Amino acid sequence: MKSRNNLNDKIRLTTIKIQEEYPELVKYIDEIPREPIFVSDEEVSSVALKAYLDSLNEILNNYSQNTKLQDNENK
Repeated sequence: MKSRNNLNDKIRLTTIKIQEEYPELVKYIDEIPREPIFVSDEEVSSVALKAYLDSLNEILNNYSQNTKLQDNENK
């Protein structure tokens, strides 16, 4: 259970970072599920949460790297 709580916290913090630092990305990310992902196997739920967190981080990392590259080219 702690693992799922940890993943939920990381998802929340990553989403807040996107909202505060890159609000233009909010329209490209899926909404955080309002209800927990209910499945019979707890591991599947953790896998789904991890996949969602990974997708948020990928969007954030790709965008921030591209933005830095563009900023460097404009200097």
